[in-house]
Amino acid sequence: MPMWIRVYDDDQDLWRYFEGDEEGRVTRQVDLRGEDGTPVTAASLEEVLRFQERSDFATMGRYLRRYGQLAEGRLASWHGACPTDEIPAEEFERVWLDARRVLGSTAPHPDGY
Repeated sequence: MPMWIRVYDDDQDLWRYFEGDEEGRVTRQVDLRGEDGTPVTAASLEEVLRFQERSDFATMGRYLRRYGQLAEGRLASWHGACPTDEIPAEEFERVWLDARRVLGSTAPHPDGY
């Protein structure tokens, strides 16, 4: 069953929102600056894998500059490192859609344009 968590990263002053799959892998991530809530990351594993499978490094680079780097590892590792809050799917979706709107409404086209 998918899960959604929120954690405050004190070292970087970021609110981090994660969506994880049944195995605990991060599937989507949003990072918001703590002081003003400005989105700095809104990355998707599905999009990243699509560009990697095509070896489309130019598009991947543009994606990373626009949407940031997706965290590696499992959600369980966040539970031990920082206090986390489970959040409803609807809250994650609201944060996700707002962040994507601010950073750019769509991922770079898979064909690189």
